[in-house]
Amino acid sequence: MSKLKQVFLAIAIAIVFVFFVGFGILTFYKAPKYEDFCEDRYIKRPVPMPLKEPVNCTSMEVDENLNNECKDKGYITPKYDENGCVESYYCETCEKEYNDIRENYSRNVFIIATVIGVVVLIIGFALKIASVSSGLMGGGILAIMYGTIQYWTSLPDYGRFTIFGITLAILIWLGYKKLKK
Repeated sequence: MSKLKQVFLAIAIAIVFVFFVGFGILTFYKAPKYEDFCEDRYIKRPVPMPLKEPVNCTSMEVDENLNNECKDKGYITPKYDENGCVESYYCETCEKEYNDIRENYSRNVFIIATVIGVVVLIIGFALKIASVSSGLMGGGILAIMYGTIQYWTSLPDYGRFTIFGITLAILIWLGYKKLKK
């Protein structure tokens, strides 16, 4: 097989493998949906019908206790009456709950994709057919990247630094071992 065909086969295997892993995770491990936690991101309030006389809404201040209670738990949301005026405020926690569940999901996807990526990277390293070996190693690296991207915003700086350091070390080691032959 020509070198160009081997390169294209390796690239194709890598790309298809990472899609296989990504869609496999989405198929068997469903992502949380925002709608399951919060009804709607936009506040639904009654739209006042044109009246013969205008409605004057009185301004309402947010209770300081609610402000303290809601801090780090959610956000303060107004509740409207039939005229479209604010009648009270409450602490909306659905988005915080969703974000917590979503962060756990992203961490789990990171772990699953990284484990699969490392296993396939090792298998690719062990194979003797150059194009398949390179494709699987590339797919393993892309699967690790997929998992890392899923969890990236929740990773602390030292986590990002560590992941890049380990990945760089593995790539240098694999390059040295594989290309040395």
